[in-house]
Amino acid sequence: MKVPELLEHLPGVGPLLTRMPGGHEEPPARREPTVTFPDFEAVPMPRSERELGDGRTYVVRNPSVRPPTGPGLTVMSYNILLGGQRREALLAYFDQLEAEGRMPDVIGLQEANVPISVLLAQRYGFHMTYQGHDGGAGGRLLNGKAFLSRHPLVDAAHFTYCIPDAEREAAIARRGGDPCEIPEDRGALYVRLEVEGHPVVLYNVHHTLGDSGINARNLRQLNALLRHREVAHAVVLGDFNANTAIKRGGSWLMAHLKTYDDTDTVEEYTLRYGDAHASVGDRGVGNIADPRLRHELHVLELDLPETIAHATVAQVRMADGTMMTPKQACTELRSGKVPRGSPQWLRLQDVADSATLTSLPDDQGVVPATGKRFDNLYASPGLVPVLFEVDRSTESSDHQPVLAHYVVRGPGTREVKPPSGNSKPA
Repeated sequence: MKVPELLEHLPGVGPLLTRMPGGHEEPPARREPTVTFPDFEAVPMPRSERELGDGRTYVVRNPSVRPPTGPGLTVMSYNILLGGQRREALLAYFDQLEAEGRMPDVIGLQEANVPISVLLAQRYGFHMTYQGHDGGAGGRLLNGKAFLSRHPLVDAAHFTYCIPDAEREAAIARRGGDPCEIPEDRGALYVRLEVEGHPVVLYNVHHTLGDSGINARNLRQLNALLRHREVAHAVVLGDFNANTAIKRGGSWLMAHLKTYDDTDTVEEYTLRYGDAHASVGDRGVGNIADPRLRHELHVLELDLPETIAHATVAQVRMADGTMMTPKQACTELRSGKVPRGSPQWLRLQDVADSATLTSLPDDQGVVPATGKRFDNLYASPGLVPVLFEVDRSTESSDHQPVLAHYVVRGPGTREVKPPSGNSKPA
């Protein structure tokens, strides 16, 4: 298959080729145009229903940016639900973060739109990068993503993944003709920041839920972007729409199943959570049951080890503001004091798994446990994770915010080998 030339690429990020099964090449992710505005008032406000934007990547360097709190790098990922649908609760949560001195210096938002991104950046003193597309003539709908940063913003771009029409049509057919969100585009919002004199690149993603094969292709193209970056320090964050809490699969059960450790196989998930409530977007264990997706997730982890597995402290902030660690939740589960399968038992298992999804109440008014960690952060070894937190103290979305704090060490750049293939830089 002939690979088209790239229209544009970042310095140090050459034409990217990804390999499909069988060694076939597929087109690289496409960089969208980036436009810088002098202030927030100059940002065009869409008149469409969802207010997602026109497909360009918007950049505003806030002249009134607040200084980063430091030391190190504190990053949050938060899917804020349809442009901040629960606006009052969302703003109250951000007000609380600021009042308590817990506001991260970098925030990656998913399901954002132009108005809420501008509002949050202005109100809380951030630089802003935003990208989304309302679809229509000349483009597909692409749900909005934003980066808010108090660290200096050096560069920004959005890379839209290439999914062939035939693959989309096949995915819709597999769903019995239900298009779900398959016609939408997906991609990675990129920023390069300066953190305590070190260059750091971050990628914000919101991947496909409705088809595991397309989700795997999303990850494959993200991994290609990461392989050819010129900066050593990197963070990938976002809503992966795949249960990243599960690492393995197979037809056997782990010997530790009844000790209530974290859930890391498909079979453990099924036994512990059963059939998850449909409001989380899929049923049962979800996309991660597909070995293609697990493979791409492992490729990602080889470059950027998972934060929660290496953090000095991993904790869950409960609804009342108290803290519980996954290990403490496991201890409670093992104690025998909590009836297995009860709502409290499932809540504790969600804490043990650092799950990030909530669900709607069932017919009895009980909010089911989901067992799904769709939201996650991955970082390069030079960013040493000292904290990973799932914040369950807010109900401003159907996702919980996840936060990580890193100590920045080592050099910030690296040698990039030119990619192979028959395409050439623009």
